[in-house]
Amino acid sequence: MKYYTLKQVSEMILTPIPYLRKLIKEHKLKGRFIGRQYIVEEKDLNIFINSLGVKNER
Repeated sequence: MKYYTLKQVSEMILTPIPYLRKLIKEHKLKGRFIGRQYIVEEKDLNIFINSLGVKNER
C-alpha cells in the first residue's frame, strides 16, 4: 500500500491543502490523521479522482 501526504496530493491534483482537509472532514475523500498530519491511501485517492470524472494522467 502506498500513502500520500496532503502536500503530495495537493501537488498531484493541483488543489489547495485546506480544501483537501475540508473534503476529508466532509467524508468526500478518505484520509487518516496519523501523528500530526493527514495521509491518503493511493486507492482512496484514485477512487476520489475517478468520482470527479477526471482522467489521471500520471
